[in-house]
Amino acid sequence: MARDQLLQEFANASEHLIATVTEAAQCGVTSNGETWGLREVMAHLAGWEVMASVRIPHILAGMAPLEEVSPERQEVMNDAVNATIITMAGDQSLDTICGIFRQVYQRNLALLRTVDEKHFQPGEYLYERTKSVIEHYQEHLQELGLSAS
Repeated sequence: MARDQLLQEFANASEHLIATVTEAAQCGVTSNGETWGLREVMAHLAGWEVMASVRIPHILAGMAPLEEVSPERQEVMNDAVNATIITMAGDQSLDTICGIFRQVYQRNLALLRTVDEKHFQPGEYLYERTKSVIEHYQEHLQELGLSAS
């Protein structure tokens, strides 16, 4: 899959996510109290996109992607990052959080469009990350009960 096609899928998935979550909120969908609600999911995704905007240039410059040495440590760090992001989102409205998400994904998209095609081949970090992000959006929609698949 070519870079531009993959990045268009990323943009489409991002906009689909925003539209689906916004429509769900207008229909009264809320959290069941045991899982994240719409705001928390969007804050989580926006936060990780912000982190990617800092990490990607360094990875392109040769730094290894930041991964913990064990799955347990990775899970603890992911939980800590997620808790930080959601706490920092505070009481901001879903519209505000979706706006932040849109701004940061579009900034990342602009950066990624300047990157050489060689970084968008299967097995390369940017290819795998972009595919994984698209899948992660779908996972969250499914968890929220907002996906037909």
